[in-house]
Amino acid sequence: MESELDNLNSLGDFLKVLPEKLLRAGGDIDSLRTARQCMYGYLAVTSDLFLEWIADEESLPNALSDESVLKHIIGLYEMAVRERISLVMWQRYVDFAASLSNSRDEEIRAAAAAAFGREDYVITLLRQGVEATGPHYLQSQALWMQYCDYFLHQINKAEGSQRDELVEQLQSVFIERLAQPHTGVDETFTMYSEFTTKHNAATYEQQMVDANKIVSVTRGQSVQRNAFEDRLVESEGSWAEYSRYISGLAADHTTRPAEICMLYERALVTSCYSPEVWSEYGAYTAGAFDDTQVALDVMYRGLRNCPWSGRLWAQCVRSAYAHEGYELASRVYARATDTHAVSYSMVEFGLLAVAWLAVTRTDPGCDDEIVLDTCDQCVDAAYKLDPNTADPVLYFERCCTSTAANAENGTERARRLWTRICKARRFCTEAWVLSAEFEAAHGSAQSARSVFRHAAQRKLDNPERLFDAWLALENTSGELVDIDTAERIICEQRRVILRRAERAHAMAGPAQSEVVLPAKRQRSVTPEATAADHSTPADHSTPADSAQAQSTKSDSAHPADQPPRVTTVFISSLPRTFSSADVEAFLGGPTQATNISMQIDKAGEFHGRATASMQSASALIAALDKNNTVVDGHHISVHIYKQHAKPVETSVAVRGFAVHATNKQIAAIAKPAGTVVRVRRNQSGDTAFVVMHSYGDAVRAEAMLNGCVLDECTLDASIVKGGRSATAAKQKDAKEAGVISLAPRKVARRPAKKVSILRTAPAQEPSGADTEAKSNAEFRQLFLGNDSKP
Repeated sequence: MESELDNLNSLGDFLKVLPEKLLRAGGDIDSLRTARQCMYGYLAVTSDLFLEWIADEESLPNALSDESVLKHIIGLYEMAVRERISLVMWQRYVDFAASLSNSRDEEIRAAAAAAFGREDYVITLLRQGVEATGPHYLQSQALWMQYCDYFLHQINKAEGSQRDELVEQLQSVFIERLAQPHTGVDETFTMYSEFTTKHNAATYEQQMVDANKIVSVTRGQSVQRNAFEDRLVESEGSWAEYSRYISGLAADHTTRPAEICMLYERALVTSCYSPEVWSEYGAYTAGAFDDTQVALDVMYRGLRNCPWSGRLWAQCVRSAYAHEGYELASRVYARATDTHAVSYSMVEFGLLAVAWLAVTRTDPGCDDEIVLDTCDQCVDAAYKLDPNTADPVLYFERCCTSTAANAENGTERARRLWTRICKARRFCTEAWVLSAEFEAAHGSAQSARSVFRHAAQRKLDNPERLFDAWLALENTSGELVDIDTAERIICEQRRVILRRAERAHAMAGPAQSEVVLPAKRQRSVTPEATAADHSTPADHSTPADSAQAQSTKSDSAHPADQPPRVTTVFISSLPRTFSSADVEAFLGGPTQATNISMQIDKAGEFHGRATASMQSASALIAALDKNNTVVDGHHISVHIYKQHAKPVETSVAVRGFAVHATNKQIAAIAKPAGTVVRVRRNQSGDTAFVVMHSYGDAVRAEAMLNGCVLDECTLDASIVKGGRSATAAKQKDAKEAGVISLAPRKVARRPAKKVSILRTAPAQEPSGADTEAKSNAEFRQLFLGNDSKP
């Protein structure tokens, strides 16, 4: 039976396992006692059950005269008054002690004194009851008057110094009671006046003046409490009104903590299964009392009433550590995990695990390796639970990874934790964003960018959140090229999301509502756009043109049927046994995928990677939807195939340099911009073409050359459009237009032989004009002439 009771999680399960009435009818009191003790260890026991338990123990033969049985009954009363501050239970406890003290059986009185451990157990019990129930504003007067009457009875029997001592004690009890706000303060003041007249007549006047000052303050406090009590009656004892009551008294620095604790106890009568009330109660006792045992007892009681609350387990772990240290906290955590109290929810378990991580991290006896192992264990335990109960804001995951990252040499462990979290919650946008933020903080911008790029291709629950975070990263720490790349990928993924929504709408049927486009991609409605949409081509077009326009409009209305802009997908992590037919079947068959290319190595072995061309946009979207599909234990990855384009050589035209400037000098200026393939001149020699390896190198070279000063000459640089010179472009355009030129073609001759011509020329006397340096054009005019014909 004990093994069955160890796994109980609710009172209903307990009643199913243990038919109490049958056990009582059969007289099996020992099994019934064992079951009740196990129940008290895990669940809350109500006052009615405690009274039945006590009645069954008292019904045993010679129960009141047997010291061991009597100790057990007294222990049950102590458990009952600790479980819940109940005026009824305290009254029953006091009446039970008084009946033992007034018993005519000497054996019962002796057993009672031995069980309580003292002779004056009745007055001691009354004092404890008054201290526990005295702060109750409405119902504490009855037990206090019983305490006062017992004192007066003892005073009447005492004589001499003992009597004077009891009178002095009762007077202090009266003063303390008058300072405590309660509904019977006027009655208490009248009783004090009668007591002082009878036993302290000599100092009556002075004592009443002092008492009147105390009562005037108490009456002022009672006015505030009466207003709160009236509102409690109107709300039928709601927790919200109790919370306002507690806040109002807590704002008054004269309010004693015991009175606020009594308000929590009153609220728990109707809200004992509310974790919020227990949590606030435990937090208040932890801050109001120096004794950590008070807060720990409250949390133990809360867990017996609400064992499903991870928040209460977390507070209990922290309270246990504050009371006795790591060992007690570990026992509380082990009890929570062994009983599976919070295993129904990742959120509740996460609250418990975060508290346990905080204890492990702050305890001086735990090194960084223990902290890292604890992080791994908590994540392992959490991700064995139902993923549908996970926290959408990843509070537990953030605490685990942050704790691991702050430990020595824990960055790599934290990175592995984020990798596992993202794999387990692959549709959760927040997981990918937090993983990228971790890489940006502890890794590099490139690693964070890789996380964003990988996450953008998944079907996330909030893709716009990911896109905004990615653009924020690039705009704060990325280059212009990185920003452009991010925006391009985001635009592509938004189109894929739109196509997926349209495809889902088409499959749902015409009865469904219209597909709602993503907010960032909706077209803004302007008067011009509205006019353009409502315009008709009937006034300016033929019927054939109208039909063609209507056909074009109809085709554009179904983008999923059009050929996709990107048709090739890349498939990886395929089983090694797959063939091209298997890949084709995986992608939907020959009507959906063609040109299957299996990538093999030099030895002819297939390593699980292939490419395929999709026939339509709908086929492409269907293929991308199969990303992360599990086949034979392999998580197959399907992404858009990105071809790496070969760089195209681009020329930069440079003008304005000096005649004696060399190609090497021009190339030296452009070399820092990238790879310079070659430098060539045009026929006239006044323009140099710097051929760069790629267009990007050409853009940078243009920026370096344009405006650069070379031999006191300012260069003018520009990229040659279309990869050819302006003259060649004009000639090609004229040829395409069919223009025939009848002008005779001039033969362009390079002035490379001017040195030999100068050698054969007759010697002349040098003049001032001839000593000046001549350009290539002047040499041509001098030796070839303007009208030279071929």
